[in-house]
Amino acid sequence: MKTGELTQGDARRCRFGGFVLDPAARELRRIDGVPVALTAKAFDVLCVLVQERGRVVGRDELFDRVWPGRVVEENTLTQAVSALRHALGADGRYVATVPGRGYRFVAAVEEGEPPPTMEMHGAARPAGPVRRHRDPRVIGAGAVAAMVLLGLLGWRLQRTPDTVPGSTSTPAAAARAQGQAPITLAVLPFRELSSESPDALLELGLADTLITRIGSSTVLRVSPLSSSQRFAGAGHDPADVARQLGVAYVVEGTIQRHGDDVKVNARLLSADGSPLWSDTFDEDIGRIFTLQDRIADDLANALAVRIPAAARRSPCDGENAEAYRAYLSGQYRLARPSVTTARQAMADFRRALDLDPTCARAYAAMANAWRTLVPTADVDPNDAFARAQALVDRALALDPQLPEAHLMRGWIGFWYDWDWPASEASFRRAIELNPSLADAHFGYAHLLNNIGRKDEARVQALEAMALDPLSPVINAIGGWFVAPPGEGIRYLERALELDPDYWLALLLRGWIRASSGDIAGGFADLDRARLLCGDCGHALTTRGLIEARSGNREAARQLLQALEARDREGYVQASSLAALHNALGDTDGALDLLERAWRERDMRMAFLVPDTPMRWSNLRAEPRFRALMQRMNLPQNQPQAAPDDARTNTPASASGSAADRSNR
Repeated sequence: MKTGELTQGDARRCRFGGFVLDPAARELRRIDGVPVALTAKAFDVLCVLVQERGRVVGRDELFDRVWPGRVVEENTLTQAVSALRHALGADGRYVATVPGRGYRFVAAVEEGEPPPTMEMHGAARPAGPVRRHRDPRVIGAGAVAAMVLLGLLGWRLQRTPDTVPGSTSTPAAAARAQGQAPITLAVLPFRELSSESPDALLELGLADTLITRIGSSTVLRVSPLSSSQRFAGAGHDPADVARQLGVAYVVEGTIQRHGDDVKVNARLLSADGSPLWSDTFDEDIGRIFTLQDRIADDLANALAVRIPAAARRSPCDGENAEAYRAYLSGQYRLARPSVTTARQAMADFRRALDLDPTCARAYAAMANAWRTLVPTADVDPNDAFARAQALVDRALALDPQLPEAHLMRGWIGFWYDWDWPASEASFRRAIELNPSLADAHFGYAHLLNNIGRKDEARVQALEAMALDPLSPVINAIGGWFVAPPGEGIRYLERALELDPDYWLALLLRGWIRASSGDIAGGFADLDRARLLCGDCGHALTTRGLIEARSGNREAARQLLQALEARDREGYVQASSLAALHNALGDTDGALDLLERAWRERDMRMAFLVPDTPMRWSNLRAEPRFRALMQRMNLPQNQPQAAPDDARTNTPASASGSAADRSNR
C-alpha cells in the first residue's frame, strides 16, 4: 500500500468549501446536508486528492490507488475527474490540472464537521442554478455497480472463439486480454411524458445519438436501435428486455417538455430491474440532441469505462436538430428498402445535407440507399455504385473516423469492385471504430462466406446475431452461415416472426418449400415476396427457376422472356438471365451471359462461390466458368450444397424489413 493511502482506520471526515467529505461512510454532502452523488471511482479520486492536498498526484499514482491491480483505459481517469468537477459545480476549480504531471487539490481543508449554522437547517443553499440532479436512492447501488460490471457476462463471449484463422483477435478478445469482459447493454427509445402526441423522432433520436456515442467503446457491446426500438413505450419489464436482447443492462429515459425547455431523465438498470445510476438533464429543445455528450459521460463514469475521444463529436449528431430529424427520418424509411422508400429516404438525406452540409452520416446513409437499389430495383450497378463511392468519399472527407462510411466502403469493395482484401480491410476498420456495429460484423461475415472462408464467417455472424438478435436480415441470412446443413430454415422462420413482410425471407422460404415438394406453399411465399419487392427481378428469376425445376419449362420460358423484355428497355442483371438459361439447358447461353455480367459489374458475380442446384453446380467443370472464377480471384472446387440450401446468389444485406436497421 502506498504511503498515505486511505483506509478504514485513517479515513477521517473533513470539510472544504461548501462540502463535507466522509471517506469511511463513502459520502460527500453539502454543508446543508444534501448528498452529492458521485460514481464510485470519482469518489475514490476525490479521497486521494484531498488526502494528498497541496501536492501534485501523478496519473500513475492515481491509477495504482484507485484501480489497483486492474488494467483500465487511459481516459478513464480523465472522465472520473470530469465527473468530480461536475459534481462540485462552481467549486470544481479546486481540482487543478498540472499539465504533464497530474492533479492537485487546491481547496483549504479542515477536519471534522462544520459548526452548526442556519445553513445546516436549510436557511441558505449554494447560489446559482442547479441543472443536474441525481437520485440519492441509487447511489449505493451505483458504487457497487462499478466494482462488479466488468467481471460479468463472460457467458456471451464464450459462444465465439477469440480468434479466427487468418485474422487478428476480435475486439471482444482484445478487451478480455486487458482483463475486461465486454459489458452488454441496450438503450431503449426515450419516452415522452405528458404529451398527447409523442414525438417519435425525438424519442428515437435521443436513443440513437447515445448509442452512437457509447458504441465505440472496446469494452461495451451496445444493441442497435433497430432491435431496442421494439421496446418503445411504457410497461416493458427490464428482465424481459434484457433476455430478448441478450444484454445485462438496460438504459431507459423519459422526456418532459415545458415550452422550449426539455427535462430528460436517464436510468441504468440491471437485468433484474435494479437501478444502478440515474441522472436528470435540462436542455433547450433546439439543442436536445446534443445531450448525448453529457449523458454518455455520466453513463461511462457509472460503468467505469472509456469512450474514445474520436467518438465524442462528429457531424450530424444533433447540433442541428432539424437536420438530424431529417437524417433519422431517412434511416427509418430505409428500413424498408423498396424503390419508393429508398428514394424517399434519399430526399430526407438531401434535406439533412441542405440544412447541415457537414452531416457525414447523411452522406454515408445516402450511399447505402443507392446500394439497396441495385438488387431491389434492378438499378445499373455502374451508376449506383459510382454515386455511392462519391458519397462515401465525401463522408470520409468530413469524418475519417465514421464507422458507417467504412462499412459502406466494405460493401462497395465486396459487391462492385470485387476487391476482397480492400473490402475486408474496410469492414474490419468499421468494427475497430465501432465494435457494436452489428451491420459491420454481418457484412464481414457475408464477404468471408462468399470467398470461401466459412469458419471465419461463422464467427462474425455469431457476433452480429449476439449484437442484434432481433434483426430479421441477420437472422435470415446470418443464420445460414452458422446453422448446420439443412437447418437454416429455422432462422428464416425466426426472421418472419420478427417481420412477416420481410420479402427476402419469404422468397428463400418459398424456394425451400417448393424444393421440398410443397409447390403450392412455395409459390404462395414467392408471390407475396414478389408483391412486397415491387415485382423485382430477383423474385421473377426465383419463380422461373422453380418452374423449370418442377418441369414447367414453358412457364419458365415466359418468365425469361419477360425479363429479357425488361432488359431491352432498361437494366436487368445478366446473372439472372444466365440462371434461367442454365435452368432451361442452354449452357453456352448461360456462360455468355455470365461473361456479360462480369463486364457490367453485375453484383451477383460476387456470389459465384456459395453453390446450390439453383445456379451453377453443373458449370463448375466448364473451362469458361473456371476462368471466370480465376479472373475474380474466387476459390474453386467448392463442395456442393444440399438441395434446400437457398443461401446463395442472394443479395441478403441489401434487403430489409419493416422494423430492421433503423440506424443504417
